[in-house]
Amino acid sequence: MIRKVAIAAAMAWTLVVTILRAARLPNKFSTEHWLIDYRFGFVKRGLVGSVLSVVTGLAGTRPSERLIDALAIAMFVIFCAALLYVALLVVRRSRWSTDMALAALVFLSSPFVVMSAHLIGYYDNIVILLTLLSLALLFRRRVWAGAAVQAVAILVHENALLVGFPVFCWGAWLATRQAEPRRRALLPLLLPIAMFLLIAVRLTTAPHRLERSLTAYLSTYPFVADTIADVRVPHWITITFADSYTLHQGHFQERILSQPMIALVLPSVLALLGVLFETQGLAAISGESALVLAICLVPQSMHVMVWDTARTWTYSIVCAFLVLWVDVELRPLRRSASPFVILLALVALLMNVIGVTPLMDGVRERFDLTARLIAYAPILALAGMLAGSAKASGERQPLG
Repeated sequence: MIRKVAIAAAMAWTLVVTILRAARLPNKFSTEHWLIDYRFGFVKRGLVGSVLSVVTGLAGTRPSERLIDALAIAMFVIFCAALLYVALLVVRRSRWSTDMALAALVFLSSPFVVMSAHLIGYYDNIVILLTLLSLALLFRRRVWAGAAVQAVAILVHENALLVGFPVFCWGAWLATRQAEPRRRALLPLLLPIAMFLLIAVRLTTAPHRLERSLTAYLSTYPFVADTIADVRVPHWITITFADSYTLHQGHFQERILSQPMIALVLPSVLALLGVLFETQGLAAISGESALVLAICLVPQSMHVMVWDTARTWTYSIVCAFLVLWVDVELRPLRRSASPFVILLALVALLMNVIGVTPLMDGVRERFDLTARLIAYAPILALAGMLAGSAKASGERQPLG
């Protein structure tokens, strides 16, 4: 019982400390997104603003900066609670094993959580929340409902197609192993794809005046009127995917081979995948392991058309964690991880503590190295104790 409480408390403490490293109020770029809705036609990322517009309209008011800040913070708190809950589920499903506890600590201290705290107000939190909901529905064999939630996630932000949807496809593949015919069971996966194609077609057929109309509308809000020309949200909302690619053409190689970002993200991804592969008995070179690796890497394809590359790099971490959750839920664990993988998780945890995530808008992390080491000291101590006890007890036996 003491072990369980200690692990749960360490996970909560790790999440809080990691959030405090970079938490801030929404910037102007994210605030403007909350004001974009469907009043000028179907546009990408217009769903959240449309819901906000309807609710405030019924209340006889307009969205304000304070309201958007409050909603963004509330969504982030829910997002954090959901991540902690899923991490606890993963650890509990593994009977509080050392490897899964370390994997959870690695994820909760990772650059993805640091970046998420820095991006309060961005739609990433909502996309991940909807992905968690879709997976929860999938685990209950409600594939159509889960696919519908994925389609909604794409309406929130189109990056859901490369972040949450591949994980959902992996879960659907595992969940429908016994279904006959399997092709029909996987038919719901076409729904999110169709939604993305609808958005893409709409972007190519949208009238040229749409950007001007959105700009004029946003100018009616005093708290963003002065920054519209610099932030250019209406432009990024209305630009086609092909034009986005043209703007960033030629930068993909330097972004995908960025040594600082690889060094920052790779430890967490390797630790999470190492725990997954060993607990599930997956061969390092196999069809399944290749698919899992592809799911974690596919968000990096966004480097061909995005400018916030540090944010994009961290998506691989959450994908690895979500795949781990999917496998824990849909396939029984076969054995504990080896001492090498446990050591890998310890190294990843330490790298997350001492590493600095590059933030946006000229902002740096709030804590220096000394402050981070002090804040994470209880976590590092517990992780070392867990690893030591696992080695002493020979925790390598099957779990099933």
